[in-house]
Amino acid sequence: MTQLRLIVGAWAVEGLRWTRQNLYAVLVLTPMVLGMTYFGVGRIVRESEWRATDTQLLVMSIVSAACIVALSLSRASAEIYHTRRPEALFDALPVSADAQLLAALLSRLCRTSAVGAAALVLRWLAGGELSDAGATASLVLFVFVVASGEVLAALEWVHWARVRVRAQGVAMLVLLAACAAVGGLLLAEVLRSGGLTFAGRAEHFNDGGLISRTGSLVGAGLSSRVGLHAFATLMTATLAGLSFVLHRRWRAADGEFAKRLGARERWGTLVERVARRVCGGRAGVAAQLARDLQLTLRGFSSAVYVAAGLAALVVVALVALLTGGALHAGEGAGWLAATWTPSVLASKFACVLAAASLASVVPVLVAHQQPHLWLERSAGVGGEDALRAKIYFARVVTLPAPLAAWSAGILCGAVSGSYALPLLAECLWLWWVVSTLAGALAFEMPAQPGLALILMTCVAVGAGGLAALLWPMGLAIYAMGARPLGVRGAARARTHLKGEDA
Repeated sequence: MTQLRLIVGAWAVEGLRWTRQNLYAVLVLTPMVLGMTYFGVGRIVRESEWRATDTQLLVMSIVSAACIVALSLSRASAEIYHTRRPEALFDALPVSADAQLLAALLSRLCRTSAVGAAALVLRWLAGGELSDAGATASLVLFVFVVASGEVLAALEWVHWARVRVRAQGVAMLVLLAACAAVGGLLLAEVLRSGGLTFAGRAEHFNDGGLISRTGSLVGAGLSSRVGLHAFATLMTATLAGLSFVLHRRWRAADGEFAKRLGARERWGTLVERVARRVCGGRAGVAAQLARDLQLTLRGFSSAVYVAAGLAALVVVALVALLTGGALHAGEGAGWLAATWTPSVLASKFACVLAAASLASVVPVLVAHQQPHLWLERSAGVGGEDALRAKIYFARVVTLPAPLAAWSAGILCGAVSGSYALPLLAECLWLWWVVSTLAGALAFEMPAQPGLALILMTCVAVGAGGLAALLWPMGLAIYAMGARPLGVRGAARARTHLKGEDA
């Protein structure tokens, strides 16, 4: 316990030092970004007439819990094995492995609590009561279950990358899937006022008459909130206990491997060739772009997998929407009117969301490269070249989004054959707008990738959504916003390269 108190005290001192160095970000940028999010998302939630059913809410909650666990793989593994962190000094001190893992678990609990706070805000926006004792208990258990799952997932991720035992990986995936399911149930309990009922009406004709049936989708043992809480407590104890056991067994062998995880060369020649082709004669920009693409292909962060997974989910949701018969293809509509048919709008909005999801890798990459700025400094890289490399990177990694959205729209019969090429042109235009704006904001908040991600997503989705409704509006947004953002982005990149922002 003494060792843990010393570790927490060191964190507190470091946190206070960081706060003093980033007062502008804490007192100005953070309230501004959170306020934009509240007045944007909050008003939509309050004024929208759509309310998710219990089944829809459960699916979204389970997916959210799984994404939280997947997104934390890189950071959690760094916290456990102190990769590129000052805590690496603990390995040379008489600090026990259990104390180090307990400190990592405490860090995960604090970070997951931020997600729980966001869930409380969503509950309040939806009209739920914050004083519900059952919802509070579900929230606390959600934090513990997900945090324990994050630690175990990070341990298994590093160990599996070293030994590649398939059976062990499958067993761990099953356990983590159960963790995501329980966490999703708890999160749904927090978001839904009065708890989950899963009661729904199914109507169908039988012998000419209309029969109404009411069914329950709650399994035995989890039908009550008490049973869910008991199972979540057992799940937390299982995940945490297994983490401590595996950590004692694996740390000696996995600790060194974690420091070089993802260091294998893949697609090196092809990436360099693509970078030279994209950047033309700019050798310095091409070298930076090649390095960024290589890091992404190696999976430098679990955010790469989450971004790709979210983009894939958007395309799958588009296919389900277009094939479900809810939207018409607008056949018979004029060439100009076809751009506003529901199926075409769905394809364009899916393109924007998929591109924004893939572009979310950009701020994470900038934060990952921050400890290695000496490479750019020694090569004499300027702010304009650094910004241009990130804009090219954003365009390359988001290129699959318009192609996938357009292909889904065409293959599902969303548009007529005469509007196939115009739809492709619109999707490519949306990709260009979203990727350019996302890349221009790469150095806006390099030390806070979470806030940068929110800001980038708001700008990219907002501009892309307006351009999807009316593509000439995208021309105006691009003409008025791209150049000022480029000038500011180059200045921010120069400041970042000088090391004047933490």
